[in-house]
Amino acid sequence: MGKILTFFLVFTILIGLIVPANKILASEPSWETAMNRSLDWIYDNITPGPVIGSVGGEWAVLALARANRVNADDPWVLSWLSSLERTLAEVDRIAINNDIQNPASVGTFPSDLRRWTDFQRVTLALSSLGIDASNYNGRDLTEVFRVFIPATQRHPLNQTINVDTFALIALDTMPYRGDRDSFIQALLEAQRADGSWSLTPDLPSSAFDLDITAMAIIALASYYSNDIHVTEAVNTALSWLRLQDFSDPESVGQTIVALTSLGMAFASEAHTYVNKLMAWFDPASGGFRRPTPNDPVNLMATEQAAYALTAYWRFVNGMSSLYNMSDAFSSGQSGTTNIAPAAISNRHPDVRIVEIISPNIIFRDIQDHFNREAIETLAKRGIVSGRNENIFDPDTTMTRAEFATIITRSLGLPPRPAAVFDDVTPSAWFAGAVGTAFYYEIVSGITESAFNPSGIITRQEAALMVARGARLTGLDTNLGDGEVLNILAMFGDYRVAADWAWNALAFSYREGILDDSHFYINPATPITRGEIAEMLYQMLNRAGLI
Repeated sequence: MGKILTFFLVFTILIGLIVPANKILASEPSWETAMNRSLDWIYDNITPGPVIGSVGGEWAVLALARANRVNADDPWVLSWLSSLERTLAEVDRIAINNDIQNPASVGTFPSDLRRWTDFQRVTLALSSLGIDASNYNGRDLTEVFRVFIPATQRHPLNQTINVDTFALIALDTMPYRGDRDSFIQALLEAQRADGSWSLTPDLPSSAFDLDITAMAIIALASYYSNDIHVTEAVNTALSWLRLQDFSDPESVGQTIVALTSLGMAFASEAHTYVNKLMAWFDPASGGFRRPTPNDPVNLMATEQAAYALTAYWRFVNGMSSLYNMSDAFSSGQSGTTNIAPAAISNRHPDVRIVEIISPNIIFRDIQDHFNREAIETLAKRGIVSGRNENIFDPDTTMTRAEFATIITRSLGLPPRPAAVFDDVTPSAWFAGAVGTAFYYEIVSGITESAFNPSGIITRQEAALMVARGARLTGLDTNLGDGEVLNILAMFGDYRVAADWAWNALAFSYREGILDDSHFYINPATPITRGEIAEMLYQMLNRAGLI
């Protein structure tokens, strides 16, 4: 009996020790709980809403937008958009007498919108809402930073490596125009021998280098699989990161975003850092503490932890990465400046988004070409093809048959009956495309019986046919006579353009489908394969189809 009682007492003591431990483990919040609580904390504590700024502003908007918590119609977001408009109005006022690239002094422009990184941060927030930063209420906010300028030639405000890092991240949120190759090269050249990046590459490493290195990896992640130099740089940086001690939640958060940007091969490692991040979470408030887990809850730490956990949430659920915002432009979010919804509401039901089928395609002859980005983007989707697997031949002309083929592919249009033209035989490789383009009124014959498939496309002909295609996407292609004249009058040769092309040319310049930086339209000049790719790329971009 004594032995039984002794056993019972020991068993009871052990149970008493075990149960509380289990209760403690059960009460520890999951990373999903921390993500949702921190997003709630941000929304509730930034009242009445975010304003322009690196804390309590763009990062807060991005975190909630990428978690699908808010859109451009949310009153909380509208507060930020109003703040942005007020700040931009002040920038516009000052820019009348000052060059924002080379201001008279550091304090010339508003403090929250004077550095290139400020415009990059705003671009990220706008893109997360499905709003085109290159045409935001008539302003191109990417113009400030999209052209690469060597660091030694920049204003002191813009000489840190963060400028190149976030230029690349911002440009890649959607297919914005920019000097990607130059920014990539700048990052590769700035990497230190140990694999890290630093704001001060000539000085010893600091704790902040963890953030800088992780952010550089994020910027290069899109090129990790396709560029051997980027692959080597990122792998070296990851090896350096794995040896470091992380003393604050921000650096852990940036590392999570970096790993989730690189793909599923880094799933296990990303999960490890998610577990590390939880050390700074405060279950009582829902925020994150910094710099140590014993310090008060901090807004900056909570914002960065929240969007890092959102990046992981998107990662484990098979969604696009945190900074790949193509989904924001195709999900039908609303907002007066969002390019996608207006186009979607008027879009022809047969128009479809063309998915990537050849992600690793590379043409040797376009690496330094102005139209490289457009060509590669379309080629990856099978919209355009090269003369062979290595050569695109961007500067040669394009025939009417070739154009009919690529524009119907670009819109994802289903095959339609072949058009009845004497010079388009049913067995011709282009017969189906010509029939489809004719059916949807994108192209027409030069007469009722002739299509002239081998005829060379001119610039004004291309503008007309691209505008017809744009109409199918839902873009508004109708301009008033006054608007047409105002747009075309800036070009020295606009009067030599055919009357039937005026509206299409004006539309193409207004939407950025044609480059308006040249003084002449050259309407009757044959257009090149690279230029056609650029026009279609810009059209699809404006319509939210790429």
